[in-house]
This record gives sequence, structure tokens and C-alpha cells, in this order.
Amino acid sequence: MPTIEDVAKLAGVSIATVSRVINGSGYVSEKTRYRVWKAIEELGYRPEISAKILASKGKLFHAYIFASKRILSPLQTSGILGEFYGVIIKAIEENCEKLGIKVELKFLEEFSKYTDTDGYIFVGGDVTREFIREAKSEKKPFVLVDHYIPGERVDCVISDGYDGAVYATNYLISRGFKKIVHIHGPLQPYGFKMRYDGYKDAMEKAGLMPRFYECDDTEEGTRKIVDIMLNSYGIPEAIFTSNDSIAFWVIKRLKEHGLKIPDDVSVVGFDDIVDAENFDPPLTTLRVFKYEMGCVACKRLHELLTKVNPHPLRTLVFTQFVKRKSTK
Repeated sequence: MPTIEDVAKLAGVSIATVSRVINGSGYVSEKTRYRVWKAIEELGYRPEISAKILASKGKLFHAYIFASKRILSPLQTSGILGEFYGVIIKAIEENCEKLGIKVELKFLEEFSKYTDTDGYIFVGGDVTREFIREAKSEKKPFVLVDHYIPGERVDCVISDGYDGAVYATNYLISRGFKKIVHIHGPLQPYGFKMRYDGYKDAMEKAGLMPRFYECDDTEEGTRKIVDIMLNSYGIPEAIFTSNDSIAFWVIKRLKEHGLKIPDDVSVVGFDDIVDAENFDPPLTTLRVFKYEMGCVACKRLHELLTKVNPHPLRTLVFTQFVKRKSTK
């Protein structure tokens, strides 16, 4: 049977750090948390939640975590650790267990099959207004994570993409850049829309002309948009993207055109996924506190299940600017 000492040794951290990750107490960087999770999974270590702790939480509940096939399929193929939504889902699974909520992960598209539960957590921007109204009809508590639908007044936990985008755009402007382009994914997910609005408002406030290009959030789609941008607009001084994956594909395509990063073009991403610092060059980005978002969603669902503070809340988690080598 693997022990906590085995996990600490494999992850290259202290036993106290492993304990903090398992218990969700104290600060642990996302990179370190990832190493601990990976070691736990490789060793098959399964920490037991004390029955006394669970009993202190009162009634035990059951809930489903729902995410779309678009989100879950890549995670299940590549491994759930390290990806943006993988971190959120891992945080939900760990923290719900500590609160006495047993959770199971299901496809959003199969929601109608899994209504025999106490509550739900919906992850990602594929949840539509129509779907929310269907979920409301079940009359069970639920929380949205990384998504918000104006006017529906349902509980949600989102990163403050608007504030992060304003900060990143102002940073580029402060470095003397004027030709700053925003390349973003579809604006139906609220997260992308907030980042788009933040960029646009910051540019306009500075007296600069916003210029944006929408891609389909795939590598091939991003490559095409970079080509269109270069042909129609020319070479920008800086590019702000709506997530790190798009930033990676943008950098890759710019290099194929013979451009150097950041000498010719500075690039800023958004999310700070685990691999962002391993990009070539390491990516300047906005860190989204994904694990914390998952923790907050669990706590909020527990409040709703126990009828504490039942009025719907929209919780914003601020981002953090991380300067690396993809910007001058």
C-alpha cells in the first residue's frame, strides 16, 4: 500500500506539502499541486477522509458534475491533470468529498438521465440559457463554474476576465505598443466575452483602435486567422489572446512566417495552464485560479444543500498577471 511518504518522495516535495494538497489547506502553487496529483495517481494512493470529519459536516449528499463532451473528451484522452478544466474538476472532486458530498462526473448532453441526485455543478461555457431553465425545473440546487448567463440569476463562480484583460492590455500599452490585436475564441462562453470586452474598453480608453479576430479555438482555425491577420492588417506589435492554447498556436504560426517572439511580436495568453511556462518562449499570461474556483463552487453548493444563504450569488475570482519571456 503506498503511503503519504511515497507520494512526497515521487513528487519531490515535503510530506507537509502533500498534506496541504490533500486537505486543501494553505497555499500550494498549481505546478506543485499538479506534481502531487500526478504522484498520487501513479502510485494509486487514496487518502481516506476521516469518518469523524464527515460526520461533523452533518448529512451526506450526492451530486453530479456535468461538463460537455467538448470539454471532457480531450481530458479523458490526454489525462485529466494539468488541463484548465481538469484542475477545476479535480478541485471539485476533492473538496466536495471533504464536505460530505459524493460527486460523479457525467456528460452534460446526458443530463436528463441523471436527475436522481441532491444537486449539480455545471462546468464550462457550453451551458445554454435553455439548459439552465431545464435545470431550474428540477428544483434542485446547482452552481455554474467558469460561466455566467446574464439575467438567469443562478449561482456561479467565474474568473474576472474583464479585469485581467484590462490589466494585460494596459501593460502592453505601457510598454509603448499601439498596434495590439486580440485573437479570441467564440464569444458565446461568458469568459471569452469578458476578456474581449476588457481588451476593447482598455484600447478605446487609451485612444487606440481595437482590432480583433475570432477563431474557432482549434489549432487549424487559429493558423487560418493568423494568416488572415497578417494579410489584412500586417504584423502587429503585440497580440493578446483569450486563452493559452490560442497563444501557443499563434506563436507557432508566427514562427512559421519567420517572425521572432518577442522581438517582432509580443504575445500574452490567458489562464496560465501548467505548460505555459514550458512554451518557447515561456508565455506571459493571466493566471486564473482554477483550483480555487472549484473549491468555492463546492462550498457554495454545500451552502445551498444545507439551505445557508440561499439567495443566488455571482462570485468573481481575480486573475494574476504573470510576466514571462513572450513579451518585451
